[in-house]
Amino acid sequence: MAIEQAAIDQAKRTDLVALVRSGGIDVKQNGKGWFGLCPFHDDKNPSLSINPDKNLFQCFGCGAAGDAIRFVELFDKVDFAEAIRKLMADSSKLKVKPKTRTSAPDPPLSAKQKKLLARVVAFYHTAFGEDPRARQYLETRGIADKAVLSAHKAGFANGTLLNVLPTEGEVKSQLKQLGILNERGKEHFYGCVTFPLYDANGNPAGIYGRRIDDAARPGSAPHLYLTGQRLGLFNRQAAMAHKEIILTESVIDSLTLLCAGIHNTIPAYGTNGLTGDHLAWFKQCGVETVHICFDADDAGRQAAEKTAARLAAEGFTARRIDLPEGKDINDFFLLTADADTAFKTLIGAADPKAENAVKKEKDRYTATDYGFTATVDGRDYELRGIARRENKLKATVKGIAQDNGKKRFHVDTVDFYSARSRGFLLKGLCDLFGIDEKTVSDDLQKLLQHAERYRPPEETKPGQKQMTAGDKQKALALLENPAMFDEILTDFETVGYTGESMNKLLCYIAAVSRKMDEPLSVMIQSRSAAGKSFLQDTVLSLIPEGEVIKYTRLTDQALFYKASDSLKHKILAIEELDGMNGAIYSIRSIQSSKKITIAYTGKDPVTGKLKTEENTVEGPLMVFITTTAVDIDGETASRFVFVSIDESVEMTEKILAKQRQRHTMAGMLSSMSADAVMAKHRNANRLLQPVKVVNPYAELLTFTSKSLRARRDHTKYLNLISAVSYLFQYQRRRRTVEHEGQAIEYIAVTLADIEKANTIANEVLGRSLDELSPSSRALLHLIREMVLAHCEQNKLTPEQYRFTRRDIRHFSGWSDFQVKTHIRQLEDLEYIYPVMGKKGKTYIYELLAAGQIDEDRPFLIGLIDIGRLKKKAEEAGIVDEDGQPGGLES
Repeated sequence: MAIEQAAIDQAKRTDLVALVRSGGIDVKQNGKGWFGLCPFHDDKNPSLSINPDKNLFQCFGCGAAGDAIRFVELFDKVDFAEAIRKLMADSSKLKVKPKTRTSAPDPPLSAKQKKLLARVVAFYHTAFGEDPRARQYLETRGIADKAVLSAHKAGFANGTLLNVLPTEGEVKSQLKQLGILNERGKEHFYGCVTFPLYDANGNPAGIYGRRIDDAARPGSAPHLYLTGQRLGLFNRQAAMAHKEIILTESVIDSLTLLCAGIHNTIPAYGTNGLTGDHLAWFKQCGVETVHICFDADDAGRQAAEKTAARLAAEGFTARRIDLPEGKDINDFFLLTADADTAFKTLIGAADPKAENAVKKEKDRYTATDYGFTATVDGRDYELRGIARRENKLKATVKGIAQDNGKKRFHVDTVDFYSARSRGFLLKGLCDLFGIDEKTVSDDLQKLLQHAERYRPPEETKPGQKQMTAGDKQKALALLENPAMFDEILTDFETVGYTGESMNKLLCYIAAVSRKMDEPLSVMIQSRSAAGKSFLQDTVLSLIPEGEVIKYTRLTDQALFYKASDSLKHKILAIEELDGMNGAIYSIRSIQSSKKITIAYTGKDPVTGKLKTEENTVEGPLMVFITTTAVDIDGETASRFVFVSIDESVEMTEKILAKQRQRHTMAGMLSSMSADAVMAKHRNANRLLQPVKVVNPYAELLTFTSKSLRARRDHTKYLNLISAVSYLFQYQRRRRTVEHEGQAIEYIAVTLADIEKANTIANEVLGRSLDELSPSSRALLHLIREMVLAHCEQNKLTPEQYRFTRRDIRHFSGWSDFQVKTHIRQLEDLEYIYPVMGKKGKTYIYELLAAGQIDEDRPFLIGLIDIGRLKKKAEEAGIVDEDGQPGGLES
């Protein structure tokens, strides 16, 4: 049953001196106050003080303090309601002080006192860092976030303050007036971890202390404050940044929430600790809803009910959060699995509309013509003039705060790579938003990451036309064309490159993949005069100029000293592998690790002393190289897709015909169209947007594992599929998935994408029978006939049938010498796989390409047939975004 406020007020007016004496405690007057032995600890010298004007008591020894109700709670060990009942029952025997005699509020602290209190706070904070006991105590309570403890100036009163004070004098006298020292000159907060309480102007107005060893002083109060009226708030910044506040019973409970990432919390000072400072500050900051989360015991529940009524009377929406029986917030987070989610559930149970009470607003980022704007957890920022030079990243940062409908700003120019520069900005933003340094520091980390990723709008270079609406329409028509590959091949013919269809498509797709996280790199390998440089130049002519970096030669460490983002998502084109020298090491590193870093010795411009500097160049990038070399080392080869130029007589005839055609009227008109074609592709490349690619069919794909080449070619094959889907992004539905609070946009691979990739992979990554000698090719066909005949007769698959050289000799009629001679080439080129066979043992083989051998076209061993893949996908319940398997005909 709720207790009427009138009863509470009357109980508080009980004459404390008479009440204490009724408990058998002898008190004597000394000046205006009364003193006696404290009943709450082993007191040998009178340390219990009673102020008759304010009708309050306090023990300078153990820290117990409060009004008449609190005295009965401690003395009789009863709860709040029972203490009031006892006082009301004894009211006939105890004098009740007249209601008109109200105590005057304590005078505000002087500027001198505030400065002294700030010095004490700083001293205790230093002691906290030097003496591990307070930190160890907080860790046992699950409060271990160093950033939170630093932001809130955690301190420790370990007795060392007395060592630096004069024996007598003004400082000691002032500390006694503040309550830092008691009347006997001892530290009031001795043995406590401390936290300062701040007023509305950010000045220290009080201190909260929590004893770290309750067992050392049994019966003493675990929570201490400065004597007199309780002033100041803990984590007052929360009310400036949030409309909803979680009001806890103690500072420890609020610290628990802060360490859990919940910043909109402010503590009361015990069950009756909602002060006028709380109410005034909440109103000043525009707080609308207060969620009261007190301990789940009788006293906590009664206090929560009383506090809710008081908040409602002041115009706030008050909600009660009910913790499990017997628990406080600290217990709840220490003992509950997935406490964050469970706590949100409790808030939802108290008020279904209050889900945002502990939920941060989603961050927003918007690029602008001058930089970008960002919103982080409801705080607005605007960045302009982002400039990157050498090891500096400068920008003008504007923080924007709302104050009763009006905007307030803090503007500063910062070098994000300078801790000192960030520190000045940090202080200004903390004052603007009224929040702790840890929160603003996290904001600056996010702004730094956005600034690093920011790219200014592409400037129109001399001779380069700006994209008009008509240009964009033509580029979009290409990207939205289902037969895009046919259009690309036609455009290659228009700009002058004939034949080599699969090579052109692969190089074009690889060039586009530069925008992805895992780009394809290409090495064109052929003899001199075969046209490898012409293929490279033709592909590069279709890419925007600013996204291609082409070199004839690179020195060993040339890439290490480039600007950090100068290669990111670009094409690095090298005319000849021999021109790379030792730079191939740095290229391999940036391909694998997506960055390269060098440490070098430089001179400090201020001191002139030598110091170690670092430079990091970010990837990823697409590498495009031509070479006449035949033998490429394995480390380099594993990172490239190899393209071989068709050196046949038939291709030479096509090239010569194309060269003659250029001199005709049709050729002249075609060359005049080449500029428009190149512009269309450059614009299309600009329109391609960063988006993730997910392959729902990935686990159904197959690739031979019986070839060492598979270890490097499999990843290239999968990346090729993703690059094809990326190129067709305007024909794919955009989807989003939530991950760690962020919405990630992606498109899904279709069966049509896999079919296109398979066609290219068979041609470029696959084998051709033309690479076999005539005799080896004939032997391969005989082996295939033997395998298929045996499998048909015994109802086996080619993968299940193993054979020996004797089986081959018996079926083919070839001699042992012939079989031995030509089977070696089939092994080397991985058409057959030796399952067993070493010295003294019989060789047993498996045919790897039973169903793919075709003299007319190359093939990649082990790829799943698209029809079979479609069937497996249907069985697994996987369909393309339109409900059809990749748009393929059934």
